Amino acid sequence: MLADLRFALRQLAKAPLFTGVAVLSIGLGIAANATVLCWLRALVLHPLPGVAHEERLTMLVSNVGGGNVSLPDLRDLGEQRAVIAGVEASMPTAACLTVDRQPEWLQAEIVTAGFFDLLGVKPVLGRGFLPDEDQKPGGNPVLVISESLWRRRFGADPKVLGRVVDLNRRDFTIVGVAPASFAGSMSAASIDAWAPASMIWEVRNQDASFLDNRYARGWLNLVRLQPGVSLAQARAAVAALDAQLAKTYPKSNTGTHHRLVPLSECPWGAQTVMGPALRLLLAVSLGVLLIVTANVANLLLARAASRQKEIAIRLAAGASRARLVRQFLTESVLLAALGAGAGVLLAGWTVDSVPWFLPADLPITANFHFSLDGPTLAVVVLLSLAAGLAFGLVPALQATRPDLLLVLKEGGRSSSAGGPAHHRLRAILVAAEMAVALVLLVGAGLCVKGMQQARQIDIGFRPDHVLLGRLQIGMNGYTRETGPAFYRKARQRLAALPGVEEAALASWFPLGLGGCKGSEAFVEGYTPPPGEDPTYEFAIISPRYFETLRIPLLAGRDFSDQDDAAADKVAIVNQAFAQRFWPGQDALGRKFRAGGVWRTIVGVAKTGKYNRLNEAAWPFFYLPYQQGVPDLDLDLCLRTAGAPTGLATSVRQAMHDLDPGVELRQVLPLAAHASLVLFPHRMASALLMLLGGIALVLAAMGVYAVMAHAVSQRTQEFGVRMALGARPGDVLRQVLRQGLALALAGLAAGLGLALAVTHLLAGFLYGVSPFDPVTFVGVPVLLGLVALAACWLPARRATRVDPIVALRSE
Repeated sequence: MLADLRFALRQLAKAPLFTGVAVLSIGLGIAANATVLCWLRALVLHPLPGVAHEERLTMLVSNVGGGNVSLPDLRDLGEQRAVIAGVEASMPTAACLTVDRQPEWLQAEIVTAGFFDLLGVKPVLGRGFLPDEDQKPGGNPVLVISESLWRRRFGADPKVLGRVVDLNRRDFTIVGVAPASFAGSMSAASIDAWAPASMIWEVRNQDASFLDNRYARGWLNLVRLQPGVSLAQARAAVAALDAQLAKTYPKSNTGTHHRLVPLSECPWGAQTVMGPALRLLLAVSLGVLLIVTANVANLLLARAASRQKEIAIRLAAGASRARLVRQFLTESVLLAALGAGAGVLLAGWTVDSVPWFLPADLPITANFHFSLDGPTLAVVVLLSLAAGLAFGLVPALQATRPDLLLVLKEGGRSSSAGGPAHHRLRAILVAAEMAVALVLLVGAGLCVKGMQQARQIDIGFRPDHVLLGRLQIGMNGYTRETGPAFYRKARQRLAALPGVEEAALASWFPLGLGGCKGSEAFVEGYTPPPGEDPTYEFAIISPRYFETLRIPLLAGRDFSDQDDAAADKVAIVNQAFAQRFWPGQDALGRKFRAGGVWRTIVGVAKTGKYNRLNEAAWPFFYLPYQQGVPDLDLDLCLRTAGAPTGLATSVRQAMHDLDPGVELRQVLPLAAHASLVLFPHRMASALLMLLGGIALVLAAMGVYAVMAHAVSQRTQEFGVRMALGARPGDVLRQVLRQGLALALAGLAAGLGLALAVTHLLAGFLYGVSPFDPVTFVGVPVLLGLVALAACWLPARRATRVDPIVALRSE
């Protein structure tokens, strides 16, 4: 084997151009697969690093409340000890930590007491939470911090345990430090602090009713199955529990259904946002690797044809065919190993490229920084070995069965062409390359066209010239009673700033990644059919919200400052809500119940896009912020005359003048916020274009290599033809006809394959059919022109053959 390896190294060193092209091609294919595999593992398949026995963790989702669950329902599931080892809940939030008078906004989680024990996370210092620390509201101000925060703000001081710190203007005692490998219960999270569920109001300004109210479905969760219990068995237990809860608690649980899902299908993490795009990119990167394999196999076939005499001599001297096949496979596997090394080096740089696709002016706390891990590298090694064997085996078998008599006799040069079977095999490989390249380019073309169409979609509001300011006033001692007065003053002060045209408040803004809250809404006079989910999304807003975002009011009026706690309870619905329940009728004056309160509709707003650009029109409603709604913390939105970021400093100063304790935790343009919804699609489209471009180049290289080799093997034939009177144009047309026939065969196969698979892209397309005729015509034309260019150079070379030189060489 060592002798084979040394010989393979000498052979590759003798052909530096061939070796360089092959290694570069393999490296690109391996880098693409390694990068996407790393992202897929980290964000979807194994999203919780530092957690013990991750394979037994699942999540409970419901058909109401946006998939979230209530804590009582979750704890009832935890009592099913035959199938469930444990359940714990969490709720993410932003929080302000002040250390040595230096404030820092960070991401935190409210969690139930057994959170760290369930996940098998052992603190590097101190402890997690005690069993009763999540029971008494406001009674356990303790904190576990991340190792990153411990090192960053406390200098890795081992005496940090017991230290009292300011979190949201309240004193908390640090009781533990989580290990660096653990970053929270959500994929791509970057959590720096955990507090017990009993401190939900102090940390998140969320009512303590979330601890015991079955209607309060706002909890994320993790459910660990007992060893040996399958997901199907656990789901059966959940279904039985749902039936029992519906009988025991008919008001809150009738029509409510829960289901366990694996971590890879989590509805509230990066799995939902990134999973479809990453699976698509993995399929495309594997397609690129197939093209690479076919291309290198073609190069090896051409190289083997030129070594026919060497192989014949070795066979005649007594070498066995198996011995020569082993030698050829050693060369191909070595080539694959060199390509894999280049690919891993390249992937070490590209795995950190996710932030390139985020909006430049959007601060984000998610962890999108990755490094190649052991399992990914193991898969890369297997892919490289498989590719090496795939592109080496056929050329090895083809090359080691020459006609010894024909090759060794004097004047047997023509045998070096490898025979008809050799040419057919190379032609099939090139046609396959063209077919796969066409599928990849059609997919890329559809996605890019979809992104262009996305800019033309009517989203129902105008995000340009709007500045968002994130607020969290609960940490400053404001309550539901005192908060509205502060907000009124803030809106008036901000509206008076130079350059501000409108100012408003809202609990949520459309087209972000955070999702929107939902509430059961029961319409007067309407009885929902069995199985219908009565949950609809809503936002809490102030007067002038619609004017600030330029959302047209189609009927009725806007909210006013008179819509306060003492006034009649009112609501504004979107057009889809009105048409859903009162088609062809006037919705104004109609009533519905949300959150246990009957409200009168006073306005109808235009339906917009709320969570995704390709969503269907869906009922949505708005509530006035002064009428006893559950959210205390609202955010600012300002319509500006000029660039919105230019007013950031003035807005911060105005808020400081109003209350020095209130700080904006984030300021950003609404356009940046809204563009985040396109982040996975923008990334997928950009990478599809890149991989499609690589596929296009590789396919052109394959056509060129086959035609150049064919021309070199037919030099004598062309010389004879031209000596007998053939014109250069005749030779040119013959070579081009041969090359284009090859390309057209591949394009025909590729079109059929593309028509069969492009429907899988429907979720990535906006206003574009998966069978868009422009794309299905344009891409084959582009590939045909590239193939024509790849054939042109060898064809031109064929026309310049000197008949005398060609015949003399015989």
